[in-house]
Amino acid sequence: MTYQEAARTALECQDACNLSGVLFSFAEAMHAICEEQQRLGKGTDWKNTNPIVTLYLSKLGSLNRGYYECDYMHASDACEAIVKGETTEYSHAGVQS
Repeated sequence: MTYQEAARTALECQDACNLSGVLFSFAEAMHAICEEQQRLGKGTDWKNTNPIVTLYLSKLGSLNRGYYECDYMHASDACEAIVKGETTEYSHAGVQS
């Protein structure tokens, strides 16, 4: 799976209803994220706060009837840009109160 494919899959998983399927897909996507992180010379924080990760965690929390506080729309927009091959800046700063 390429980095762009991982972003596309993260977007497609938002309609999923099978937690284990989403989790297995997430594991595959993480391989692509790790390869991209190494290619770009980024650190662990880049992987941990990646928009692809944000979408997967949001979906997993939802399927578990839980809540994951994130900027879903910004992460979704960033994934759309990745799919198109566009450069995107995404900052997972969390929700400020």
